[in-house]
Amino acid sequence: MRKFLLVAGLTALLSGCGEKGDFEKAINAKISQSKLCYSLQDNDIVFNKGFPIRVNHGYRSAGYSASDEILKGLANQGLLDVSQQANGFSSVDVLEVTDKGQEVEFWDREKGACVGHRAVAEVKSWTEPSEGNGVKMTQVTYTWKLDGVPGWVDKNAFSGLKGMSEPEEAKIVLVKTNNGWEAR
Repeated sequence: MRKFLLVAGLTALLSGCGEKGDFEKAINAKISQSKLCYSLQDNDIVFNKGFPIRVNHGYRSAGYSASDEILKGLANQGLLDVSQQANGFSSVDVLEVTDKGQEVEFWDREKGACVGHRAVAEVKSWTEPSEGNGVKMTQVTYTWKLDGVPGWVDKNAFSGLKGMSEPEEAKIVLVKTNNGWEAR
């Protein structure tokens, strides 16, 4: 009898780990697809000392913007000087590479200045999978952090960027498919 209870207990324990691992895999498949980058309308530029780039951001929301935090990080690290210049009723950012920035290859001519991608740090909790709208789904609470951070990034300079120094909490809905769990 004890052998049966031991086997049943181990099976239950392992099945919980498997589900948690499946959730992490499904979430990572969704959130790690795109890099966090400061990007311009046309990234095919070369930053050269003495040739500033003028960037019109248009309307900026008052909320959190990863792009703004990346630009601040580039300035905090001393790679770019960022200033504003009047442009009619609005203003434009003027970006000028510094001597330090000239020595560091931080700009990708396709994607801009990328500082990594999101990755699951921990799956914290989930709802009991249930049927809804003809599919089996669950809501998962997890934390994420930035992964794949390039070597040129000084993490202290980018401390305002969510996920750089501390994991951030988020929620996501997963749907069970014939290929396992998928994030929607």
